[in-house]
Amino acid sequence: MYISHYDVRLFYKCPTLLYLNLHGPQEEKQIHPIIKRRKHYTRNSLLDSVNIEQESQKAISQMEKGKKTIYQCWISKENLIAKADRLDKIDGSSIFGTYSYIATFTRNTLTPKKPLLMEGVYVTHILKQILDTERDEFNVQKQDEIQQINITDYSQQLEEDLNIITEIIQGEREISPNYVRTCRVCEWRYHCKKIAAESSDLTLISGIGGKIKKKLFKLGIEDVPSLARADLNNLPRDLTSAADFDFFIKQAQSLTQKEAIVRENIKFPKTPIELFVDIEGSSHHNFVWIIGCLMRRNGEVKYLSFLANTPKEEKEMMVEFSDFISNLNEDFTLYHWSSAEPQYFKSLFTKHSLPLKKLSTIQHSSFDLFPIFKSKIILPLFTYTLKDVANFLGFQWHDPLADGATSIVLFDKWYLKKDKKSLQKAISYNSDDCKALLIIKDYLSKTLSAE
Repeated sequence: MYISHYDVRLFYKCPTLLYLNLHGPQEEKQIHPIIKRRKHYTRNSLLDSVNIEQESQKAISQMEKGKKTIYQCWISKENLIAKADRLDKIDGSSIFGTYSYIATFTRNTLTPKKPLLMEGVYVTHILKQILDTERDEFNVQKQDEIQQINITDYSQQLEEDLNIITEIIQGEREISPNYVRTCRVCEWRYHCKKIAAESSDLTLISGIGGKIKKKLFKLGIEDVPSLARADLNNLPRDLTSAADFDFFIKQAQSLTQKEAIVRENIKFPKTPIELFVDIEGSSHHNFVWIIGCLMRRNGEVKYLSFLANTPKEEKEMMVEFSDFISNLNEDFTLYHWSSAEPQYFKSLFTKHSLPLKKLSTIQHSSFDLFPIFKSKIILPLFTYTLKDVANFLGFQWHDPLADGATSIVLFDKWYLKKDKKSLQKAISYNSDDCKALLIIKDYLSKTLSAE
């Protein structure tokens, strides 16, 4: 049984994912549309595509000859196997004499997150055994910059975790899921959410991850109902802030009681015109393709879409929206969800050298609905996405399985293949997002009105 760099990286990303990919009910696996766009590797496809013994011997042979740089090579020691972006020859003693090798990984950052960091530690762990050296470093390269990372502080953890990884691969250890933010695009998201809900897992509470969960377990708080009964005054302050704990407890109470908890009333702006705006960009093609706007004026509601079919049309789209705002001739409030829309507007006005006075008008008239949740009102929800909140309030999208990532895929089909049906579906999804904002605003206005 092999342990590969793929297994190590996946383990530090999510041990449950490693287990489920090997032993989970495959019929419950649903690959998210945004993931389908990428080349999708599995453990078996990776290992079946290469003769490990032959490739690792090839790397040894190149090292014996003192080759300066060895690219995309496999190395192995007993049942541990890994692929390095490259091995660079350096000065230092090893079984080859007065020279040695260091692994170098090409990354988009010089400070990799834990999965990629521990992959580097793992490769270095194998390389040390092959070379019979005590060198404890590997390189991370971003374009022309190189950062050397010492593995000393991580080696013991890796050795301990390799035993757990072995048990997972052999099916001897099942890992219960932590349902966190990154789960939303995982192929096992529905399966894990169901398992977490059945056990009232603490990570269902927004903001509680694996670390806080472990610490709460030590205090005898093992699920959502026990958290709902917890006394804020008895919780240690070294875990997180009192404000966070206050939210965690109230969120647990909301879930247990299945009802909203109002924390504070607020005043909403009173303007003749209300705009509910949702912007979609294509990060794949680096431009904003739609500004969706649901306008409510004197009780009448109308959806408007400002489109850019190509990057060249982006400025024209932005000018059209800017002119639309200028021609309203009445005070307005622009409602949106999270900080994305203000950032989009600032970026677009700057990028296309548009009048900053108009940008200022939009900024001063904007109202973000997202921060109201948690701080002013708590709903019996696991997460506070636009879709989660609107669904809770009874609103349904035309396509219940669609989300923001699906919209990106649909636009790609239009942009790359001129599939008009996909474009219309993407616009329809944007329209539903804008309608959801209106539903949420009206609910909050009614529930939290300070008047």
